[in-house]
Amino acid sequence: MMYRVYYVVRTIDQVQIALDRLQEADIGTNRVHVMANNNAELTSRGIQATTPWEDTNIMNTGFFWAFVGAIIGLLVGWALTGIDPWGVDIGFIGVVLSVLFFGAHGAWAGGIRGISHTNYHLKPYLQDLKRGCYLIMVDVDFKEEHDRVHHVLDHALKADRQDDDTHYNPML
Repeated sequence: MMYRVYYVVRTIDQVQIALDRLQEADIGTNRVHVMANNNAELTSRGIQATTPWEDTNIMNTGFFWAFVGAIIGLLVGWALTGIDPWGVDIGFIGVVLSVLFFGAHGAWAGGIRGISHTNYHLKPYLQDLKRGCYLIMVDVDFKEEHDRVHHVLDHALKADRQDDDTHYNPML
């Protein structure tokens, strides 16, 4: 199980304090992502800003529609083997090609839809970001790390808001 811890802070200085405290606590900064109204400010200070993979639903919808496309491809491939439209036995290879084609098309269509929508994990924080706050997200694998993140950041930050996602999965 993966955990994601969210903190909303008002200043970039608090973001830097959080990163420093997490580094001191042996929680790597590669597990920390920060989102702001303007990610260029974060990048210019060397802070790991979120990417479109985290900002949008591209992963969620891409995988979902790839799966749907593969199922449709399986049905189309099965139907083509049954009706034999070209007078050639397409067999197993035809079904596999159909699954791959429709699965790839589903992933593409899902990705196009997903890139135009904000990640549903982040929707509760959008108003805070519009007001100029910063969202600190820390991904951890174990309950002990989760508790350590809270212990470190609860004492170091004056967070406006703090939440947990105890069943976080970046793919779903």
